[in-house]
Amino acid sequence: MNTEKLIYDKVVGYMLKIIKSGIKINKFKNKFNAIKHGDYVCFIELLKVGIPEDIVVNKIGEGIIPTEKQLEQKNVDFLFLLLASKSLLEFYKECYLEYGEIIDKDLSDKDFENLANFEMVLRMFYNNTFEYNGRINLIDIIEKYMNHQGISKPEIEKIQIGRTFLNMVKGHKANFENYNQGLIAFNESLKILGKYKIELLS
Repeated sequence: MNTEKLIYDKVVGYMLKIIKSGIKINKFKNKFNAIKHGDYVCFIELLKVGIPEDIVVNKIGEGIIPTEKQLEQKNVDFLFLLLASKSLLEFYKECYLEYGEIIDKDLSDKDFENLANFEMVLRMFYNNTFEYNGRINLIDIIEKYMNHQGISKPEIEKIQIGRTFLNMVKGHKANFENYNQGLIAFNESLKILGKYKIELLS
């Protein structure tokens, strides 16, 4: 597994920390929703800083894909993630300038980054298996993809419980008595994903 930290984890982990703190994010809501749901094209368009010029894509049967055409490709989420790198960096600068350093008493920065990566990886595996057709709720992604992989119902339920902890951090109804309890359940869901080689990228 690659141990290099992804800029996505740092940026979205920081945004999850902001949300958990209760600070209003209205100013950045559209941008956060776009990247959170894996809508990289929308996110890049919202930031208006362009994409890296040094990424070369050679698609079998088509040859080199020009930079300006790369965002038109489908089912290439990791490429989209790379293309969004400039936008993610700019987004982080904007957010940090607005909110500054935030200390959370319940979760570490690594916990927030794992939560961000959890959703990104599940969406990536899903989109690389099924044709992308717009924004899909994470609960449905887990159910459809895990069933497709033949994962048992009890294990799918544990992964869904990990998802509910992510929702708790996002400010939805709490399903755990405290964050420590939720973090234990979330880490259990990561173990199940790892068992099936659905692993975090950082």
